[in-house]
Amino acid sequence: MLVVSFISALRLLGIFLILPIFSAYVVRYPSATIPLAGVAFGVYALSQCLFQVPLGWASDRWGRRPVLVAGLAMFAAGSLACALARDIYELILARAIQGGGAVGSVALAALADLTRSTVRTQAFTITGIAVGGAFMLGILGGPILAARVGIGGLFYILGGLGVLATILAALTFPRGDSSMRKERPLPIGPMLADASLRRIFVAAFVLSLALNMFFFTYPLSWTDLGLDRSQLWRVYLVIFLPSAAVIFPYMRRAENRGTLRLAALIGWIAATGGYAAYLFGAQYDFMLYVSGAAFFLGYSLFQPILPAFLTQRIPALGRGTATGLYTFFGFIGSSLGGMLAGALIRISPSLPELFGFLILVAWYFFGLPEPPESGS
Repeated sequence: MLVVSFISALRLLGIFLILPIFSAYVVRYPSATIPLAGVAFGVYALSQCLFQVPLGWASDRWGRRPVLVAGLAMFAAGSLACALARDIYELILARAIQGGGAVGSVALAALADLTRSTVRTQAFTITGIAVGGAFMLGILGGPILAARVGIGGLFYILGGLGVLATILAALTFPRGDSSMRKERPLPIGPMLADASLRRIFVAAFVLSLALNMFFFTYPLSWTDLGLDRSQLWRVYLVIFLPSAAVIFPYMRRAENRGTLRLAALIGWIAATGGYAAYLFGAQYDFMLYVSGAAFFLGYSLFQPILPAFLTQRIPALGRGTATGLYTFFGFIGSSLGGMLAGALIRISPSLPELFGFLILVAWYFFGLPEPPESGS
């Protein structure tokens, strides 16, 4: 569990380092325009979408370890290609290669393989905490490092982190049961046809859409109140700390007591309440703090619940494909959320919050995901 968590955090730390400064630096590349900078930013997510399911299926067929190592190596190679890019077009191609190392689904499937179902939610929570720590380090450290080494230097750091993660995966990642690979992996069709799995895929889509819409407009609301952009990290620190403090002890207690269904309901209430507070209180700094902390708490509650519910329903030979579908729907939601937020905010500053709130309410009536066994 610690190996998977550390490898995931290492890879994502590189992504988070580049996130807060990407657009400001990329527009300076030769031949760059703002639309082309947007393509360079978004092509990574597009490449991730295209490769999540194939790599997940491949890990069911040939094992988690070789696919994980190959994907991390591709991410490292793409990062180094980004560092060497001489113009915006080469950067776009390099970003597409970088996104091809789409091993998020493989890591989720591997973590499920290596843990008992009775503690799986806690395992995913620990991985989520590691990723959250990487997020905070990246958001806080990215602007500082970029000022010292430039975006090219940051891409070299991404490549180095990718190489380190590849070596760790090759040397320390547990080998799977080779006898299982003689059987055929589960097909995609039955997974999409299963109502309980569809609820999980819809949840991944809705939460990713809501997250990107929220954090597209949220910093703009703070700057409208007069906060300098260089101080936004203080806001994020305040709204992320409650989740970091309570998520693991709460999820451990909920899993031990068999109250994960209640945890999912609380997560929905917190996320929806956060959107409501944002919709009606965006003009007040206190309400912005409340809305950000509430939404992120609700979002964070679902992050260990969803992959745990998913992998408990799927045997080992289908987990890579299933988690590939799960991450695919998540990336689609992320892409759509960012595009919708940018389009809706032009019509009205509060329209993204209203749309996000309505989507979350409609999600409740579609059906929240539930544990595999009733009462668990």
